[in-house]
Amino acid sequence: MKTDAVIFDIDGTLTNSIRPIIASWNRYLAELGKPHVPLNEQSAASLMGKTMDDWAMAVLPDLPLEEAREKAEIMEQKENEEIRLHGTDLYPYVRETFQQLSKDYRLFILSNCGRGYIEAVMAHAGIEEYVTDHICFGDNGLDKPENLRKLIRDHDLQHPVYVGDTARDQECCEEADVPFIFVSWGFGDVPDAQYRCDSLRQLAAVIPEVV
Repeated sequence: MKTDAVIFDIDGTLTNSIRPIIASWNRYLAELGKPHVPLNEQSAASLMGKTMDDWAMAVLPDLPLEEAREKAEIMEQKENEEIRLHGTDLYPYVRETFQQLSKDYRLFILSNCGRGYIEAVMAHAGIEEYVTDHICFGDNGLDKPENLRKLIRDHDLQHPVYVGDTARDQECCEEADVPFIFVSWGFGDVPDAQYRCDSLRQLAAVIPEVV
């Protein structure tokens, strides 16, 4: 079965945004005047790939979820502004990889991030022209397996693959019955992954191996 689409995770796969996230979130939390838990590199890394509700409750554990969620939405906007102004830490060969793969596959981005984040990273990376569509938790409140199925339905994908960096990504792919390609440079480890990529430059060679 020939792959017809490649769906990318974003954090730990295309970029490491811990730097702008910590800067923007902690700045807002300090101004908020409410009890909070500041982010550091370890806590931010542990939250990568989780839903924005998880992020909200991690930094504002004493607030009701609805109120914490409202504050998190503001922090998401601050984060997106930070990335658009000062960039994020892209992994090597992102634009080159999207340019190459777009010749043979439809490309998508799917994440559990907040609304506007994917657009900010795409703009910084210069890959908007290569991406057919993108979807995230912030768009509709759906977790990754549901959004994987939605993306497949909406675009009538026949044999997509998902590229991600964590065991949760693999679990989501199993739930949605989508082959998973593990990338080794991100925030997780998936030692039993059937398909593995150690550099974005390898991805074009790995995709045809997926059955």
